[in-house]
Amino acid sequence: MWSPESCGDRIITTVRKGLLGLMLLLSACAPAGGAVASGASETTLPATSAPSSTSTTTQVVTTTATAAPTPAGTDSSETPSTTVPPPLREIFAWMPAGLTPEFIDAVTAVPGVAASSVITTVTMHLTASHKADGTVVDQPLRGFVIPLHGAIVDPQGLQPIFRLPEIGPDQIILGEDSARLRRLEVGDTMTFETGATLIVGGIVDEDLMAGYEAIAVDPGHFVESRMQARAMLVLYDHNPNLLDLQIKPLVPDDLLYAVRERTDSADRGGLVVRSQVFIKENFGEFAYRPTGNGRFVIDPAWVEANIVETRIPLLGRTKCHRVMTDILTAIMRDLAASGLSEVIDRSAYAGCWNPRYIAGSYRLSRHSFGAAADINIFNPTDGGPGSPVHEELLSRTYAAGLTSGHVWTNADPGHFEYFGFADPE
Repeated sequence: MWSPESCGDRIITTVRKGLLGLMLLLSACAPAGGAVASGASETTLPATSAPSSTSTTTQVVTTTATAAPTPAGTDSSETPSTTVPPPLREIFAWMPAGLTPEFIDAVTAVPGVAASSVITTVTMHLTASHKADGTVVDQPLRGFVIPLHGAIVDPQGLQPIFRLPEIGPDQIILGEDSARLRRLEVGDTMTFETGATLIVGGIVDEDLMAGYEAIAVDPGHFVESRMQARAMLVLYDHNPNLLDLQIKPLVPDDLLYAVRERTDSADRGGLVVRSQVFIKENFGEFAYRPTGNGRFVIDPAWVEANIVETRIPLLGRTKCHRVMTDILTAIMRDLAASGLSEVIDRSAYAGCWNPRYIAGSYRLSRHSFGAAADINIFNPTDGGPGSPVHEELLSRTYAAGLTSGHVWTNADPGHFEYFGFADPE
């Protein structure tokens, strides 16, 4: 991560060419339902909970290789005795508003789907963590908890579908980045608001975590109201595009969904957004105290150390994380210096730091870290002056390490959040 002191000076000169090219291509159109490689919007539709019977059910369809016939007059020893099945692809299928039984049935009914496992997203509230010898590692202020973006999966799907180590109901799995952030090792413990204490039973490559900070198998350790079945991991014998085409006729037109190849994020958009542990690594982790109505109070020490209020050119007075402040300042100065001030409509700037959940959920908004800003948020999307998808605005935000919500499955034009960029060569 770049230091806050040097971030602003080095942003515009450190363009991640691959990211810029990809995002400019994506910005040509905002996807609708059934889009591939898209993410769930910050303005998520109201949560729709799937029935509990589907929240942790692994559905498996077995396939069997059949013997190929031997042509007449052919030496059978030279002919393969079985057909070789194509390698299975790991694909995520998800719905921003939560899985419906109809969608689950549609996915599992597709020919070529060998197995699938429903993922239940849960915001885990950590109250303490300890080393195996009892030494305290984390213990937030009284009344505060540390929110983790977690998942609950069926234990039967851990090895064959997720490729994760088998764990018991009193254990939990962390990714390597999450374990480093938590300062925990296998055998250490994590205690949650329900009083449940789970043992770290495995630490795995972050790519296997699908963007989650922690994975458990027993939903009874967590608060049910913060759970939502919203993604499936599918083993399929073809690419995501074909799976999408096969699902589409089986799903009502008004259901918003997406499918894509497995990467580092199960439900946050893969290439267009980052995992929560990545955001924590770059913006710091906080403890909070929920206050209701989708909001919370963040540990004052974190706020004092990270949130700054200043005047940013073209945007005006704003509160942001100090890293995001440097990024936005550099972008706006560059627009102004290029004679493009009209690209920004100051009256449509809706702010940056806002301690809240994503609408209709208990997942942390990037605004709660001060890592997102709403720019030209209520303006037309035709690319003209004051538009959130103006070519010059998108070009500069992508180059500076931000991504735009207009390319998400549930599109949110005008929402720009931190993505990151490559170090200078």
